Amino acid sequence: MTTSDLSSVTLLQLMSGNLDVPGAPVLNLALMYDSQSGAVAGEALITQAIAPPDGRILVRNVTGQVHGLGIGGATRVMSLKGDYVYILPPPAIGSVTEKFEATYVTDNQWKGHGSFQYGGKSVRNVPIKQRG
Repeated sequence: MTTSDLSSVTLLQLMSGNLDVPGAPVLNLALMYDSQSGAVAGEALITQAIAPPDGRILVRNVTGQVHGLGIGGATRVMSLKGDYVYILPPPAIGSVTEKFEATYVTDNQWKGHGSFQYGGKSVRNVPIKQRG
């Protein structure tokens, strides 16, 4: 890998959800973004102020693609997918694999709106922005 290959990779730390609504699910993303290919890969953490195990869901294998738009203020569309193991709460025994998906439209500063779905739940039309 050359130095120019490494300079095209950026760490994205993004946050999405209704942050002003108590108890609403919040999606945190830690993604490596390759601006040359548009590929993204990393992890997602969904947190919510509810009883375990639903209050903290970690998706370790998030992958996706970023495409350029150039429509008004929207310059990018990002689609993500992954899956995670959900441990069934007692009295059930075992675990199941659940799907994670997300789609966002953003500007060049990764600020925009979109939706995410996980484990049969859907969070629609929520803002996304860089953390920090």
